[in-house]
Formats: sequence, C-alpha cells, structure tokens
Amino acid sequence: MTQYKLWLFPLLFLVILLLPRPAEPIVGGQNAAAGDAPYQISLQTLAGGHLCGGAIISASWILTAGHCVSGWPADRLRVVMGSTRYSEPGAVHYPADIYLHCNYDRPKYHSDIALLQLNESIAFDALTQPVQLVNESWPEGSSELLFTGWGTQSAGGATPTQLQRVQQQHIPRTECEARLDGYEDVQLGACHVCAFRERNIGACHGDTGGPLVYKDQLVGILNFLVPCAQGVPDVFMDLRYYSEWIRRTMSGNDRCAGVQEQTIN
Repeated sequence: MTQYKLWLFPLLFLVILLLPRPAEPIVGGQNAAAGDAPYQISLQTLAGGHLCGGAIISASWILTAGHCVSGWPADRLRVVMGSTRYSEPGAVHYPADIYLHCNYDRPKYHSDIALLQLNESIAFDALTQPVQLVNESWPEGSSELLFTGWGTQSAGGATPTQLQRVQQQHIPRTECEARLDGYEDVQLGACHVCAFRERNIGACHGDTGGPLVYKDQLVGILNFLVPCAQGVPDVFMDLRYYSEWIRRTMSGNDRCAGVQEQTIN
C-alpha cells in the first residue's frame, strides 16, 4: 500500500500541472465589483461565446464597434447584461437590427461604430443601467477615464469570466501619433480618442467595442489596439464626433445615407 501511494503522488502532481490555469484578466486590470459598470454588455454568439464589449445607451439601444458586428446577421448574436460574469448573465437580449455606420472603415479605422436595436426593452435595475452619452468637452489629459471589459491578458490568453476595470489617461493626438509611429495603416483623425497609462496596462482581444467613461459619461468605444498593452495607446471612437449620427439613427432619420459626422471644435 505504501509503495502504491509513493507512485500516486507524482502522478497527481503531473495532473495538477497539466490542468488549465485560471483565465487571466484584461492587462493590468482589477476585478470590477457588481454595479461598477452597469452599462457594460457582452456581445456574444448565440452559443454564448464572448465577442466584444459594448454599452447600454437606452432601453432599446446598444453601442459597440462596427468591426464587432460587420458581417454578422442580427439573428446570430445576443447581448448579455446585468452581471460582471459574461457566462452568468443577469439578462439576455437579442438585436432586431444592426446599424453600421455607412462610412465604416473608410478610411481604415475610421467610423468604426455601430448601433444595435434590441427586439424588446431592457428592464433596468441596480446592475443594469444606461450610460449617458458625452454632451460636453471633458478635460484634455484626464486620468479619470474608466475602461472595462472581458479582454484577455495576452494575445493567446483565455477570456476571463470576471469583468475587469482599469483607469486610463487621455493623451493628445500628437503624442498618440508619435507612440503609434511605425503602424502606417493607422491614420488618426478628429474622430479618435487615445488613452494610455503605461506598458502592461491596457486593452487586449475581446475588449474592442467596450466603453471608455469619464465621470458617468460615455466618451468612447474601443476601436484599435496593439495586442496587448505593449506600450502603445488604445484608440477609441470619439462619441462627441458621432453624436449626431447616433441621434439620427436612434430617431429613425437618415440612418446611413447623407449622414455627416459632427465636427469637434
């Protein structure tokens, strides 16, 4: 019996080593508490696989990145909300329609924005709330930008089950362009907002479409990142620039043709 146990212990140790490690979080992030970001959604396949982040902006509308829904039929997606665990939803809703900006990705990484109209209204509670769209300028260089998501910590990492949060800092476009030097396909414009704190803190796969919030106002959705937190800024769509498109789309007027982005002074 003793000899049998001596052989068993190395075998158990080997099994433990081969077990999957716990999923790693957004790079440099912390676990979000219930209610930290009640507007956060997980955009998923019907089978429950997490694709992208997004934000609740009204009882019937979700805002996300265009590339998150481009090529997807509305009836192949679902929207999970009301929980910090995307696999344990407080509620599940389904998009009736997807409205992709008509200038999506023209030029590349511009107008990367989409609205999802749900087939039924959201029942709001303490863990599920809309976020207000930014309606005024916010301080340049602010370090009070909250970003949340279920993105991985590395390019090949697993998607964490627990929502992560990280505090980011806005950087001006000139500095952002300098840090993005070498990425020739990324041409920043007035429609972009850059956030950066330091190397090893930032977004990764699964975070795109996710909300950037300044004092309870939604200022951006994640558009572009260099996987993952490699000392390069994360780039967001500036929602001040797209406020008129959002308003017109939600009201049913000029959902695509002829819509021009708002100029930021």
